[in-house]
Amino acid sequence: MFTNTLKNYFQEYSVYPLIQTCEGVIRFGEVWEKTDKCIKNLSILEGKRIGLVSVPSPETLTLICALIRLNTQIVLFSPFDPPPLIYKYIKEIQPSVLFCEHDYARKYTESHVPILSYKKIEDIKQIEIANNFDKLQIGEECIFIIMTSGSSNSPKKVVLTWSNLINNAYYSNRNIIFQQGNVWLLSLPLFHVSGLSVLFRSIESGGSIYIPSENIRWWEMDLPLEVTHISVVSTILKRLLDKENYFLEKRIKGILLGGGPIPEGIVSKCYEMSLPLYTTYGLSEMSSQVTTTCPDDTLSHLLTSGKPLIPNTVKIGNDGDVFVRGPCRFQGYLRENTVEQPFDEEGWFATQDIGKWTSDGYLQILGRKDNVFICGGENIQPEEIENQIMSSGFVDKVVVVPMKDEEYGYIPIAFVDFFSDKKEDALKEYLKGQIPSIKIPKYYLPFPKEFEEKGIKISRKKLTEWVCNNIKQKGK
Repeated sequence: MFTNTLKNYFQEYSVYPLIQTCEGVIRFGEVWEKTDKCIKNLSILEGKRIGLVSVPSPETLTLICALIRLNTQIVLFSPFDPPPLIYKYIKEIQPSVLFCEHDYARKYTESHVPILSYKKIEDIKQIEIANNFDKLQIGEECIFIIMTSGSSNSPKKVVLTWSNLINNAYYSNRNIIFQQGNVWLLSLPLFHVSGLSVLFRSIESGGSIYIPSENIRWWEMDLPLEVTHISVVSTILKRLLDKENYFLEKRIKGILLGGGPIPEGIVSKCYEMSLPLYTTYGLSEMSSQVTTTCPDDTLSHLLTSGKPLIPNTVKIGNDGDVFVRGPCRFQGYLRENTVEQPFDEEGWFATQDIGKWTSDGYLQILGRKDNVFICGGENIQPEEIENQIMSSGFVDKVVVVPMKDEEYGYIPIAFVDFFSDKKEDALKEYLKGQIPSIKIPKYYLPFPKEFEEKGIKISRKKLTEWVCNNIKQKGK
């Protein structure tokens, strides 16, 4: 039974810290004791579908551990989503109850399911629930349901089991080396698989999670001395590298870089500084990492997405399509109360990413198949343009999207954040020597205010919709 495995981890590592904050540490054994008290009051939830507004905090992490012990179906909601959107998800998924920290409870008063707010989870009392959903027919394990937008009109609901996530943690920990005494900063959202996977890496290894203070942009603060590992996207890593001596005298043993196109300049700077950088390719459907570079890899290797963590789990199709399978592969997409399994007879899942192998077996991701658009008869891959723009050193972040055009069908335009006095003219001049003129964006726009960073990355689909709704079609 998987709960016995969970118990074994907590017993083996009982004296080691599991959670750390600026206020102190909570050890594995203490977390287990807290969940003991909690599950007695929440026994009615065993096997049920639970909504959780996943604010990064010691209480939320402890509650997740308790819900794992109760073999529940845990649906992770973003605290950044507006209440009407949460209500829409609740109507679709129909959880038995919605958990949220006490300060958030007032936001969801119209959720139409019982709301269980908490400050300390051991104080949660017995409750009534809204419905009696049967368990999904995929085994007797705890299930996580993660929203991932992809390119569809509504988020796909990725179903992951305990085994999927703990397997990914096992192979990750043996590649990057994360163990007792190490501390991984919870720098990415818990409602995203990249944040959730940090919890599982800690459970599997006996390592610790450091939770930054609430409501701060952690990358603008000094990195806590306890932290040895961080997960970042390229925009954040660039900001850290731009801070003079940020990594000086730090105990960093691993910097996991992923979440989209990775600019060559950032990788080169990390390599020159001898920082322990690991570049990676992953997705929710594979419980986080799929490929990752190895310790002491060369610069040319770090400019790829690495090697498969598990052999025979990645293949490239005839048209460059990336397929994945293996013990970390998700169970399918939740559709009402069934799981749709989009796999072929050999268990392969088509990621919709396009890639190729290097001669020595490293994966290079070229872009998303469903991001390609046609400009004047030419296929345009936005990620290629974004990589070149980032390599200029003129911008902090960029997203390229198509805009309808009477002459070309679609043209590329770029949303950019310039971080220096280098502006549009300088960028255009730089790009002339890097990519064909048809791929150079015709317009450069600032990011709309509503796209302030709140998650792991900005939605390309939503920016494309914004262009369609706010910018008139251009002629020649």
